Amino acid sequence: MNTLRVAAAFLRKDFLAETSYRLSFALGAAGTLSGILIFYFIDKLFGGAMAAHLTPYGTGYFPYVFTATAFFGYIGTGAGAYSERLRLEQAQGTLEAVLSTPVTTGSFLLALTAWNFLFATFELLVYALSAVFIFSLDLSAANWPAAALVFFLSAACFASLGILSSCFVMLFKRGNPLAWVLNNFEGLLGGVYFPVTLLPPWLAAVSDILPVTYAVRAFQLTVHKGAGLGAVKGDLLALVLFDAVLIPAAVYLFHLSTERARRSGTLGQY
Repeated sequence: MNTLRVAAAFLRKDFLAETSYRLSFALGAAGTLSGILIFYFIDKLFGGAMAAHLTPYGTGYFPYVFTATAFFGYIGTGAGAYSERLRLEQAQGTLEAVLSTPVTTGSFLLALTAWNFLFATFELLVYALSAVFIFSLDLSAANWPAAALVFFLSAACFASLGILSSCFVMLFKRGNPLAWVLNNFEGLLGGVYFPVTLLPPWLAAVSDILPVTYAVRAFQLTVHKGAGLGAVKGDLLALVLFDAVLIPAAVYLFHLSTERARRSGTLGQY
């Protein structure tokens, strides 16, 4: 079955479902803007206290957290969307029907979160318009080609983590330890809300094993200091290694968990 046709079918289904709740769509955009305003006023109160930790990035607290949350909001879509959408398909009773068709694992995974990434792109547009017309952020020094590479490698990595998370949903329905870690610790320990240099040494050691740490640091340097590939090569190498391990492992393990659920007759259970 053609991958693009599968993705288009899922997009149409999810679009019709989501647009039937127009108020929810509008509130989602408003929630994005309110989150930005929270960090704007935090910067007014405490931004100066982080000045020393922000020196390597050449920017203040609000531009730092603004770009980090916009970036993390998009790449984090992959981390949470797979398990969320899979759980929804289970509850709606459509998962077993879809997986009974000749759809490949890759096509299904691509189609499953197509709507989530489309909406995340809309939220990213809200961030971009806010940066230009409301907060007048100066991003003229940004190295956008390098930032785009960081963006691509990071999104692939987090999508893989999301697929691994969905394996728990497929097998156990409820109880997802990987999603719990991703939701509660990635942003906190990965430098999204403040530089990781603020963390005590024992927590900084934990952040060193998280892909988000390398993703956020490289993105901030390319956007705020215009860093080239050479300046962020260590972070890029780390992301490439994460991708090389996580992408094939995620697709393979999802295929195995799907086959196990199919053999045990639990695809339709939730």
